[in-house]
Amino acid sequence: MPAPQLHLTFGELVQHNPAVPAAMRRACAAEPIYTRLGAIFHDLPYYYAPMVFEAVRYGFGAPALDEPWGYRVHCVRPARLVASYIRAARTEPGLTRQEGLALVGGLLSHCALDLSLHPLVNYCARRDVLRYGGHESTHHRLTEKYHALFFHLERFGHDPLGTPQIAERARITKEGRATNSRVEPALVRFMTAAYTGAYGGAPSPERWSRWVRNFRQFGIMLSMPPAARNSMKTRTEAMRRRYYANEVFDFRAFYAAAERRLAELCQLSYAYFDAADFSREAEDAYCAAAGVDDLAEPAPVGLPDIPYLPRVPGKVPKQPPRLGLFRLRLPVRRAEMDQVAIGR
Repeated sequence: MPAPQLHLTFGELVQHNPAVPAAMRRACAAEPIYTRLGAIFHDLPYYYAPMVFEAVRYGFGAPALDEPWGYRVHCVRPARLVASYIRAARTEPGLTRQEGLALVGGLLSHCALDLSLHPLVNYCARRDVLRYGGHESTHHRLTEKYHALFFHLERFGHDPLGTPQIAERARITKEGRATNSRVEPALVRFMTAAYTGAYGGAPSPERWSRWVRNFRQFGIMLSMPPAARNSMKTRTEAMRRRYYANEVFDFRAFYAAAERRLAELCQLSYAYFDAADFSREAEDAYCAAAGVDDLAEPAPVGLPDIPYLPRVPGKVPKQPPRLGLFRLRLPVRRAEMDQVAIGR
């Protein structure tokens, strides 16, 4: 998953993409909080614990912990989740039409960014495991951090980390604060319907609300001076070349693909939302047309060519760079999660 600050920015830019239906652009402009919620909806399960805990782990380079709901929404029938999410946004009586469209526009921005950037993120992370050793998930998070850093510097001239801007962007519901877990009842019903329609069950309202609160705390933590100092320290030309643009790839080409994918998804999804035909036949047709496959390991549709490297399970000692010529087996934990995620 690209870094949260990049997902939030890409969600905010939906309103400026001229190929997105005008009604959806207006909704995202009018309802920025719900646009941001949609943009981070897939990743909320990873904010399962207070952020101080995860910050310590991140600082020591620990691998990301498994979270079954996070794996489920990214990798198990993700197109069904998008279809169910759109249905819930359209049919929840406590949401206005604009609120529903903003939620949808934000979610589609997340899907478009994952589908277009994850192949590049995966390549960089696996390349660095082969070069430097360590856990793939650790390099994955570092890659996303530098993608976000250099994108923001190039596009806007500044990095939002270490500024009040990132704290405000982490506010993704209209009720509640960083010290409590209050969420609008309509959002709780919407969330429950979206998950249940795709998976037959949903996180409890209390659990999901804690994810929302923890994400708000995460934004506040990233707005503090240490984040700004780290940003200034790490924006070197060496890191830009390693992660952003070099003779093998150019991040900007993948980002352009994400903008195109966003426009395609928004046009298709606005028609689905507007028609309000949520029969099984209509849902099947929507899912087939959307092409939202595994968001963690997406098929490279309309993307620049980069070398393929297979997933590297566990911790690998430092070794010379080499291209894998065979697909490695899934780690036991991930294989177990496959069974949990599909309800077996």
